[in-house]
Amino acid sequence: MKLDKRMTALFSEIPKNINLADIGADHGIVSINYALNNPSNFVVGSDISKKSIEKAAKTAKKLNLTNYYTTVGNGLAPIKNFDIDVILISGMGGEEIIKIIDSNKKYPFYVLSPQKNSDKVRLYLKNNNLKAVKDYKVLSDSKFYDIIVCTQGVYNPTEFEVQFGSGKGEDFKLFSTHTTEYLTKLLQTIKKEEDRFAVIQKLNLLSVANNN
Repeated sequence: MKLDKRMTALFSEIPKNINLADIGADHGIVSINYALNNPSNFVVGSDISKKSIEKAAKTAKKLNLTNYYTTVGNGLAPIKNFDIDVILISGMGGEEIIKIIDSNKKYPFYVLSPQKNSDKVRLYLKNNNLKAVKDYKVLSDSKFYDIIVCTQGVYNPTEFEVQFGSGKGEDFKLFSTHTTEYLTKLLQTIKKEEDRFAVIQKLNLLSVANNN
C-alpha cells in the first residue's frame, strides 16, 4: 500500500515488533501497513465511526491480514482490554487528541500528528509527565504536518518548541519561510493590540530560527 510523505513519517516512527493501536484510524493505511510488515504482532484500528472503520476492515480482509482487528468506539475506551505498546493518533485536532489521551490510562509510547493546536498538545505533554522525544514538521501534498513522538518522562519545552516543535529539518525551513511571510502580511491587517502582540511574538521566535 502506497504511503504519502506524512504517512511514511508516521510509519517510520512506530517501533518494530510491538502491538499497535491506531485511534481514529478511518482507512487505516498506516496501521495496515504496519500489520503487513510486523505479522507476529497484532494491530487494532479503532474509530468512533463504524462507517469509517469499515474501510480499514475491508482492506485488511482483502489483504488476508489475520493480525489486524477493528473496533468501534470513542477514544481509547475500545482498546482497554488489548495489550497495547504504542498509540498512533493522527488526522484530528490537538484538542481532540488531548481529550483522548487525558481520559484514559497513560501508555508508554505515542505517535501523534495534530492537524491544528499542536502548541496545546505540547503544553499538555509538559503538564502530564509525557516527553516529546521527536517533534518535527513534514511537508506533504502542499501542507505542513506536525509529527510528535512521545514517551513517559519530564518535558520542559522552550517557548519556541511549544509553538513550533524542534525547528529541525529541511521541511521546517520551508515552513518558517512560508509562515513568516504569512504572518508579516497578516500583521498589517490586525487592529487589536493583543492580537498584534501574539503575531509579533511568533515572528520574533521564527526570526531567531531563520538566522541560525
